[in-house]
Amino acid sequence: MIMSLEALVNQNYKHFSESDRAVWTYLSAHRKECEDMAIKKMADRCCVSRSAVMRFAQRLGFKGFAELKLYLKMDGQKAPAHNDLTHICKLYQNVMNSMCEKNCDPMFQAFDAAKERYIFGEGMVQASIKKEFKRIFMSGGRMLYDAPSGQEMYNLVPMIGSSDFCILVSVSGENKKLVDIARKLHIAGAALMSITKNRENTLAHLCDFNLYVDESNYFETPIHWQYESTTSYFILIDILFFKYLDYHQRKETSHETG
Repeated sequence: MIMSLEALVNQNYKHFSESDRAVWTYLSAHRKECEDMAIKKMADRCCVSRSAVMRFAQRLGFKGFAELKLYLKMDGQKAPAHNDLTHICKLYQNVMNSMCEKNCDPMFQAFDAAKERYIFGEGMVQASIKKEFKRIFMSGGRMLYDAPSGQEMYNLVPMIGSSDFCILVSVSGENKKLVDIARKLHIAGAALMSITKNRENTLAHLCDFNLYVDESNYFETPIHWQYESTTSYFILIDILFFKYLDYHQRKETSHETG
C-alpha cells in the first residue's frame, strides 16, 4: 500500500522546522502546480532557501526534490475505485494494515500509567466512536470518562493534569473547540491521543499519539441522502484493543521469564 503524501506529513510533522512548515503550507495549497515546479521557484514561492526545500523532501524520506515531485504526481493520479463497494472495502483494508503495523506500545504505556482517562468529541459520529471506545476498553478493565460536549467541556479542563490521558475524536481534526481544548491540555501536560481522518490537521499536531482512518467518499442513497461509512473507526478501535491485550500478554510473559 502506497502511503499518501498527507500520511507522510502526518508521520513527520512533529519534527518539522519552520521552513518545513512553510514549504508544506504552499505545497498543500498548490499541489498540481508543484508537480513540475523547479526547486528554485519553489524556494522563492515559500520564501525559504533551496536547501530548505531539499531538507523538507528528505524529511519525508525522499532522496531529493525530484523524487518528491514524482511522488506528488503519482499521489495525484491514483486510480478511482471500480465501484463503491471496492472503494469502501479498500478503506477497511487500509485501516487494518496500518493498525497492524503500528507500534502502539508507547501509547499503551502512557494509557496504563494515567491516573484518569478522558475521551472528548462533539457530534453524532464522534459520540458513537466514544461509546464504542468506552465499551470495549471497559472489558479490559480500563474506564474512560466521557467528557460532556459544548461549553461544559471547558469546565472539565482545569481538573485534568499531567498524570491524565485524554483521547480527542474529531473526523476533520479541525473542530475549533477540540483544538482549543487540546492546546490547554497540552499546556497542562496531559498525554493526548487523537483519532482523525488521515489528512494534515491541527488536532493531530497537538497530540502525542495519533490514530488515523483514510478519507472516504460520500455515497448517494436511493432517497438521495448522502452517506459516509464510519465503520473504519470501529475497525480501528477493535484492532487497537486486541493490540492492547497483546501488549499486556507480552508484559506478563516478560515478567514471568525475567
